[in-house]
Amino acid sequence: MDSEKKDYLKRFNRWLTVPTLALFIVLAISGFGWANPVVVGGLTGGLFGDRYFCAHVHAALALPTLILLMVHVLIALRSTLIRWGVKEGYLLNTFVILLGFFVASLFVVMQYLMP
Repeated sequence: MDSEKKDYLKRFNRWLTVPTLALFIVLAISGFGWANPVVVGGLTGGLFGDRYFCAHVHAALALPTLILLMVHVLIALRSTLIRWGVKEGYLLNTFVILLGFFVASLFVVMQYLMP
């Protein structure tokens, strides 16, 4: 059972890299398009040529991208802590989950509640 859980988390973490990378690339392109729409618009065939569109795409993708990246990093952190000798169990899982909720709440506060 324990080996099955590790395999599941490893497969999930590897799968998670694809949408995280895709969102991060679109986030970077929209950010550059927001700052310099003429150059990025030319490189993307006009798709990211409008500063207003780039700003909305960038704002809409910031939180989902950060949350996917955070989940990816927390799974890797759990594996690293186990490799360093931290005993696998409820305490470690609780720590990683609480750390995830704390960081996600900071993301939400910074994205939506700060002026």
